[in-house]
Amino acid sequence: MFLSHTRAWAWFLTLAAFWGMVFSTDGVAQEAAPFLEMTDHAGRVQRLDGYRGKVVVLNFWATWCGPCAAEMPIFVDAQKRYGKRGVVVLAASLDDDETKANIPEFMRKRKMNFPVLLGTTVDHLEMFGLGQALPATVFVDKEGNIFSRILGEAKKNDVRDRVEWLLGWRRGKEPEALLDNIPEL
Repeated sequence: MFLSHTRAWAWFLTLAAFWGMVFSTDGVAQEAAPFLEMTDHAGRVQRLDGYRGKVVVLNFWATWCGPCAAEMPIFVDAQKRYGKRGVVVLAASLDDDETKANIPEFMRKRKMNFPVLLGTTVDHLEMFGLGQALPATVFVDKEGNIFSRILGEAKKNDVRDRVEWLLGWRRGKEPEALLDNIPEL
């Protein structure tokens, strides 16, 4: 049985509306970023949903994590390079009571130019679908949806490609939604 032209068009628009809610304009499944509200190193409350309209790079790290220290200059550079274009880097520290005193020195040495969220736990990593290993990074689009995740140490090109894609500077293939850089043991 064939649908009339009008019914077929209505059916198409209904499907398009449904799929538009599930997929981004690029055809990649989108997942709303979970609610996150934490206090930063300066005592300010930071809410992830308060950055709607901006691209957010949320990096999970700790002062005792060697790969975290190695990748931190990439995020400092990203904030410097893209901050005026609507990108915000947030660094969520998993330092506990024993090591959180090391955060100010870590920030100073690495010239961290973005908010550092305190009191982050493994539960936060899992909430964002990042597992339990550090470092881990999630990229949130301007609408508050998770665009991509990097498990393990981020590389400069990986961060650049995802940020530029989210800013609309699309060259080549779309970055992977999940990049697993965790070394095999």
